[in-house]
Amino acid sequence: MDLLQSVEQYIIDHGLNITPEELFVQFNHIVESHHQFEYYLKLNGINENLEKMKRNKRLLEKRKLFVDWYFLKNQNKKNIKSLMIEASEMLFTSTKTIQIDLLKETTDK
Repeated sequence: MDLLQSVEQYIIDHGLNITPEELFVQFNHIVESHHQFEYYLKLNGINENLEKMKRNKRLLEKRKLFVDWYFLKNQNKKNIKSLMIEASEMLFTSTKTIQIDLLKETTDK
C-alpha cells in the first residue's frame, strides 16, 4: 500500500486544505509531543501514581496533565487559542474540555 496515496485520499475524504507533506509534519509534531510527555511523566515519577488509579480516572488525570504540560511547554510560542485547538486535535476532544482541564473544573465522579 502506498502511504502517499493513502494520505492524499485522507486529505480528499476530509476536505483538508493541506499538502501531504504538511500533514506528515503535523503528525510528527503530535507523535513527538506525546513521546516528550511520556518522558516527562517517567522523569517526574507520575506514572506510578497514575497506575494506581482506576482506568477512567487515570485517563482523565493523564489528559489534564498533558494539557497543563503542553500549555506550559508552548506558552511562549503561540497564543492560547491556537494551543487549545492543537491540544484538542491531539487529544480528540473539544476545546471546551481543554479549557475545563486548564481551569481544573472537572470533577471526580
